[in-house]
Amino acid sequence: MKAVEKGKAGPNEEIRRVAFCPHCGNMSTQRFMFSQTTSERAWDIEDEEETEIDVANYVALCETCNMVLVYQIYDTILYDKDFIHAKLVYPDSGKLHQSVPSNVADIYNEAFRIKRLAPNAFAVQIRRALEALCEDRGAKAGTLQTRLKELADNGEIPAKLAEMSNVLRLLGNIGAHAAVESVKSRQVEAIDGFFRAVVEYVYVAPSKLAEFRASLEKFDKRSPKPDAIAG
Repeated sequence: MKAVEKGKAGPNEEIRRVAFCPHCGNMSTQRFMFSQTTSERAWDIEDEEETEIDVANYVALCETCNMVLVYQIYDTILYDKDFIHAKLVYPDSGKLHQSVPSNVADIYNEAFRIKRLAPNAFAVQIRRALEALCEDRGAKAGTLQTRLKELADNGEIPAKLAEMSNVLRLLGNIGAHAAVESVKSRQVEAIDGFFRAVVEYVYVAPSKLAEFRASLEKFDKRSPKPDAIAG
């Protein structure tokens, strides 16, 4: 394990980049603090075998909220001066799994960016994301509550998740009528968690199960058959 040399940018030069900070919800200046490289075992899809790859981790500080962010990049670039090619791994970037349709994911991404800054608007956006999810799954008629019930009746979501989805709907209504009530910051995390649970059940879990089945089938084809071993 070795530290990446900070001095490559010049011994007295501070490295900064402007990027979105999930901690405070701002496009802010982030100052490079430290980086570390290590290696880890990974599965090579093409060669179908384990291999060792280098990983570079970058620690940065948001100069708006003074919170720490961690970026990561694999293998090819061990030193990235402005860490612009690295992926944010802490805190959560808000990016949903690739199995989530873009129309749902895009609305959620917009919501995530205002999660800390505008809880009411966040709740309204999550309601919109639920409506997009219903549209994608073929529940098109009636109110959002009716469409969510249709998804539950069709087995798209279990009864418990349908109840959770109804909570999101109600909170979305609160956000839309902020003059009467407003979404509290502590409710934002509950809204986010509920929505992600619905997405996990509808899209992510089936996608991961399909990948797992495909992996097993591939492994089974490569495994020697009992007759071949006996022979």
